[in-house]
Amino acid sequence: MADFGYLPHECHGRPDVPDSLAMTGPVALLTSEGAQSLREIGQALKGSAVHNDYVVSHRIRNVETVSPFVHAMVRDAAFLRRVSALVGVPLIPHPLRDAGVQVNYYEPPAAGMRVAPVAKWHRDGMNYVFTMTLSDRDEYEGGDYIYYQGRPEDFDARRDEVTSAGSHHPDVRTAPFRRVGDTMFTRGSRVYHAVTPVTRGHRITLAVSLFCPLLGKQDENRFWHSAPDDGLLRTVNNWRHLHQAIRRPGSYCRREGIPILRAPSSR
Repeated sequence: MADFGYLPHECHGRPDVPDSLAMTGPVALLTSEGAQSLREIGQALKGSAVHNDYVVSHRIRNVETVSPFVHAMVRDAAFLRRVSALVGVPLIPHPLRDAGVQVNYYEPPAAGMRVAPVAKWHRDGMNYVFTMTLSDRDEYEGGDYIYYQGRPEDFDARRDEVTSAGSHHPDVRTAPFRRVGDTMFTRGSRVYHAVTPVTRGHRITLAVSLFCPLLGKQDENRFWHSAPDDGLLRTVNNWRHLHQAIRRPGSYCRREGIPILRAPSSR
């Protein structure tokens, strides 16, 4: 977080739970066989994806309800230990289930469609976001994951400048995704990021948002999972699950069959 301009007291955390990582990767969270299995799942689900004109071409949310593999993956003790050690805090599946795991599909624009040089800059509604590519880099052109290395308020003050320059801006970095399974961790709520339009081929990514039960009251979800996305009833249920997990994280873990994790002892 310091590299993005944050002071120590502005980071999440408790004295015994430091939480200062803003971005890292790419890393391999799965074996090559596991990553290929996710790729096949992403490809098979494409027909169920819905159009989204905000950041991606199409997406499918709440993937763990339609994929037993994904449901088991985000509850697997070894997987959760791996991501927790990477970030430095214990992580479990996010109670806001509808956007906890989603698959994003990026495609070239239709002929004649005006396209901005960079898909919309945004921050996520979650703190701990892992983006895994399910496409090899030679399968598409464009589609670069770029991020602004600075504070959100600095980006907001320079939005036009950064948007115009895109990946050429001195404070913009490009995530080096190369092969299926490469994963970037992003402090989604604190880091502005975007994807450049795909100009050839197709790009698929899996986005997994996780939750720290020790820091639940600091969850920064503010704008995702609203009624326009999920409908009023699902929105209310999502928020109810979140606040139950914040108040009683142990009960949430037991009910979901999730191992109760402690803060990692080392980075």
